[in-house]
Amino acid sequence: MSHEREQGVTKMSNMNVLVVDDEEVIRDVCTQILESEGYEVTTASNGREALHEVSENEFAVVVTDIMMPDMSGLELLEVIKSTSLDISTVVITGLGTFDMATQSDRLGAREFVVKPFTPDELSAAVGKALEKHQPASG
Repeated sequence: MSHEREQGVTKMSNMNVLVVDDEEVIRDVCTQILESEGYEVTTASNGREALHEVSENEFAVVVTDIMMPDMSGLELLEVIKSTSLDISTVVITGLGTFDMATQSDRLGAREFVVKPFTPDELSAAVGKALEKHQPASG
């Protein structure tokens, strides 16, 4: 059922999610929600850690906060987009403005979730991003 790619990556990515947020409580909540849905979750506390994780592992979805020190979530999206990695992204933010959503969309974000979010909202956003990540099967 799974589609393996011959790129030297041994870890399957179809259920692997990277959660990036500088707030530990948000990372923990996201991890609990997503693991209860059957996802394998890795966390990073900033954009630099996230880029390291992305270079070392294969992820289907990256869930990232926008407002973080050192590297914003938008900058992280820009770097991910500039690589040719096949990763869907979900933005979580306390700044639910139209401008922020537009910027996130332009940088390739598949879904946009405003804090505070419910477990169902996060699960739905990751699920939709994952659907968009998977090639359509006939």
